[in-house]
Amino acid sequence: MLRRLGWFFVLWLAGVATVGLVASLIRLVMRMP
Repeated sequence: MLRRLGWFFVLWLAGVATVGLVASLIRLVMRMP
């Protein structure tokens, strides 16, 4: 149970990091001429 919760937390953290990275990339591309 605890291990499953840990895996879920790791996956959630990875998803949040990926979304943040994609958002920053899109912002950078939109800022370019």
